[in-house]
Order: sequence, then structure tokens, then C-alpha cells
Amino acid sequence: MSKKGKKGKKGEDNDESTTQIMRFYNRKIQSLGVAQNKIFVQAVAQAIENQEHLTTLHIIEEIGPNAIRGIFEALMDLNYKHLANIWLVKAGLGLNNNEGVKYLANYIQKAQNTKVLDLTENEITPQGCSYLGYALSPAFKVPLQELILDFNYIGCEGMKELSKGLEMNTTIRKLSLNYCRLDLESVKYLQDILSFVDCDLRYLFLEGNYLRNQGVYQLFRSLETNEWLEELNIANNQFGESEDVPLIEKICEVLTKNSSIQVYDFRGNALYDDSAKKFLECIKMYKTVCRLEVPIEIQNAILEEIKKVTKKRKRRKNKKKKSKKKKKAKK
Repeated sequence: MSKKGKKGKKGEDNDESTTQIMRFYNRKIQSLGVAQNKIFVQAVAQAIENQEHLTTLHIIEEIGPNAIRGIFEALMDLNYKHLANIWLVKAGLGLNNNEGVKYLANYIQKAQNTKVLDLTENEITPQGCSYLGYALSPAFKVPLQELILDFNYIGCEGMKELSKGLEMNTTIRKLSLNYCRLDLESVKYLQDILSFVDCDLRYLFLEGNYLRNQGVYQLFRSLETNEWLEELNIANNQFGESEDVPLIEKICEVLTKNSSIQVYDFRGNALYDDSAKKFLECIKMYKTVCRLEVPIEIQNAILEEIKKVTKKRKRRKNKKKKSKKKKKAKK
């Protein structure tokens, strides 16, 4: 489908699948006995009015598994390939043993076109993660670039299931798992993802979990030779200065050796002036870091010096060499 007077992309000039969505959708919801979802209907109508395909679906309210099923099974029946960006926030995908996640995952693996997937606050459990992990496995070639699963009940078991689909993924660039109940045992699955040489992950957000000292230490071990990650958020992860775990030393080692990570967020953790001073000395000597966030309880003079050192540094895009071999993470 292309706008009048404009030539569409090759192979899509005669694609009228978007105009067929409502016929397939109404037939599906009638068979399921569920009502139309107004947001979905409006999104389809807007796409048709603009003579465009439905490329984005944005729902921020609880609609439940049956409504999710109606939408995505209709799109599957139509063999619809154009929906690339899916935001289903607080939509209730995790209800009824993650049924909504199952229907969505089935669509993702069949359409093979999803690039952005935001499932924030959906009560998703490890069972739902198993559906997503399977759909994102290399066999289905889903070109996913952003996966956002903040505020779900993922935990270690869920991370294990997700890693099955992500540990050999070559397209994902942003992975957000803020407030997902991740702990020390979850880190080994993050290491599996980070250890894949052809991984293109650039942004890793882990705020509000329970990695604690040992978990953060193990995570930073896997970052020693990382060449592509650009931003790491581990704010509010209950870690800090310790005599038992040489965590501060390990962080300093990565700050001075890693040439790709440009943004670190350590806020909300038990880090004090001595640690902040060590970090400051590291970023003074090595100019890779362009933003370093530390707890606001740090002495104001140190905070200002960190800002001064990083103020004029600009972020750059990291390039990495491609390889078909898989490195083993340090564990």
C-alpha cells in the first residue's frame, strides 16, 4: 500500500493486506466471543486513511489475553508482515498463565518483522519468558532490535528462558530488564548473551534488581573484553564497598580497560566518597566515559568534578568486528 501519487517499495505496490485487517479481525473476535478493541480499530483506520501499512501498535491499558489473542491471531491468519513496533504496556499479557504472551510470541515468530517490543508491567513470569525465548531463537530470524521487559516477574528462571533466544542473537541492540527480580544466579545468563561475539547489544538496563556485590562483580568480569556495549545501568542493585568482594577494583579495571562503554549508572547503591574518587581518577586517565552517574550522597565537590571531566566528551558509535565463533564468558 502506497500513498497516491507515490510509488511504493518494490513488491508492495499491490499489497492490500492492511485494508483486509478488519475483515479478518472481526471474524476472529466473533469466533472468540470478545469485543472489538477500540485502540486497535483506531490504529487500523488511521493507517488506511493515511494509505500506509500498520507498522506500530501502542496500547497502554489492560485488555487481557483474549483481546490479545483476537488481534494477533487475526494478523497471523492474514499473514500480516508489516507490524514492526509493538508497545503493550500494562496490557495483562501475563494473566491466565501468560496466555497473552503466548499469542503474541506466536505472531512474532511467524511474521518475522518485529523490531521493537515493549512489554512493560505485564505480570510476565518465567513461563511467558519461555514463549518469548523460543520466538526469538535464531531459527525464526526475528529482526528484533529493542526488547523492554521492565517491571515483570522474570527472576532467574525467566532470565534462563530468555537467554535461550538471546544468547546467539545478532540483531538486538537494547535490552531493558529494570525491576525484574534478577539476582546473582541470573548473571550467568546475562554473561551467555554478552559472550556471543556477533552480539550487537549496545544498551543494557538492569536498574532495580538484586545483583548485589557478587552479581555485579561477575557481570563486570564479562565486560572486561566487551567491545560493543555502550551504556550500562545498574542503579539500585544493592551493591557497594566490600572487604569480601574486590568489586570496586573490578569496576575500576573495566573503567580503564573497556573502550566501548561510555555511560555508567551506579546511582542508588552503597558507594561512598572513596569509591567515587577512584572512579574519577579512572575516567580522568581514560577518556572513553562521557557520563558517570553515582549516588547523590557523594560529596558535592566530587560530583561536580565528575561532571566537569565528562562535560565536553561526546558519545560515539562503536564499531565491532564480526566473527562466527562464540567466546565463553568468564564465570
